[in-house]
Amino acid sequence: MNKLVLPKNKYKGIKIYCKECKVDNPKCKHFERFSYKVRVHVPGTQRSVKSKILKSKVYSEAVIEAINFEKHLKETNYQTIVVDSTQGNDYSVVDSVIKYNHYLNGDSEYAQFKKNITDEHRKELIRFCKYFVKTLKKNKNIETTRIIDVSRQDVSNFYTWAENHYSPKTFNKCMNGVKGFFDFLIDIEEIEMKNPFRKYSRKQVGKSNIDTVTREEFSAILKAVDTYSPFMVLGGRGERKNMFKSYLKDGFRLFLLTGGRREEIVDLRWSDIYVSVSGVKFFRIQNLKVERSRNIDGLYKYIPINSDLFDLLVEMGYDEKKQSENYILLPDRKVQSKTIMDALSKSFTHYKNGAGIKKDISLKSLRKTYISWVHQVMQKETGLLTSHSTEKVLESYYIDPQILSVVEKGAIEIKIFGNDSSL
Repeated sequence: MNKLVLPKNKYKGIKIYCKECKVDNPKCKHFERFSYKVRVHVPGTQRSVKSKILKSKVYSEAVIEAINFEKHLKETNYQTIVVDSTQGNDYSVVDSVIKYNHYLNGDSEYAQFKKNITDEHRKELIRFCKYFVKTLKKNKNIETTRIIDVSRQDVSNFYTWAENHYSPKTFNKCMNGVKGFFDFLIDIEEIEMKNPFRKYSRKQVGKSNIDTVTREEFSAILKAVDTYSPFMVLGGRGERKNMFKSYLKDGFRLFLLTGGRREEIVDLRWSDIYVSVSGVKFFRIQNLKVERSRNIDGLYKYIPINSDLFDLLVEMGYDEKKQSENYILLPDRKVQSKTIMDALSKSFTHYKNGAGIKKDISLKSLRKTYISWVHQVMQKETGLLTSHSTEKVLESYYIDPQILSVVEKGAIEIKIFGNDSSL
């Protein structure tokens, strides 16, 4: 197929568009995917345009299409909805969410705008947007309604819906999530509109209880793994699921004695253990959460290996496996890390209930317990171990001297549950 071309004195607003690359005036060789396209500026605005991919591959005929399109826009006072989900800044409600999902997935055509967030966070943000669209659908056609036509009443309807479905903390997260969706449309897609969610009353969130785990509670949970029925009844059909896994007790102890997040602990390897000049052992692992939030590689966190943690590692095979690339937890795994994470979370709750513990604690509570006991020793330096302070980008295999001294102090002095903390 011949490549489409534009004459030297082309009709104003006409461009060549590649449906494969989704760009105007392409430099690719997808000639069979080329079309003529027209973009018409909306008078009285700075950036707003109406665009249309033209049907004809013959330039003279495409010009006639463009003229008729512009004439129609003038007759309708530029209110005609032209949904072009591949280019432009005038989307329907549905296409706006699709565009946002692509952006969150890192599919932005502009390198400087590419997002780097977890898939779980992306799904959560899109879920909030879908709930908003669902409330819109009761009164509007979401496939033809322009996103700039979202009204204050639409926001009010969603606000009421969210009030009835979420706790104050999740409510605030939901509203802020949809506000971020409109920020994307305004800041990244350059749609000329005011953010309809820019002002709303946030819910007052009471100070949350920091539910830590006592030594007695933790011991009871470990005992329940051996003595309590592993079967949990699911739903209303009486289906039973076996919650027992051979790695549960070691996994729970690793969580308690390292204070790490799920993805950090499940993917710990023996080769992550380093030894300082003074002989103090510690884990050096990627700080995935901070790396993602800053879109930077090369950020690390350091977990001191105190005597309790070292005793556990010896039980798990330290002498034979040190410096190997094997995972510490379930080295011969045939399942994904996410499966192990979910199993640990759900099984902890199952055996917590089996131990007769009524307190609202979960696997996350082990991290809170670790940080609480670390704070007793480290005080203001706690953040250097838990990554809650501002971090520097560290050179590979080197540690900031300030952090090193804190790691060494922690390895020597930290005792979870105090001096008598054998588990």
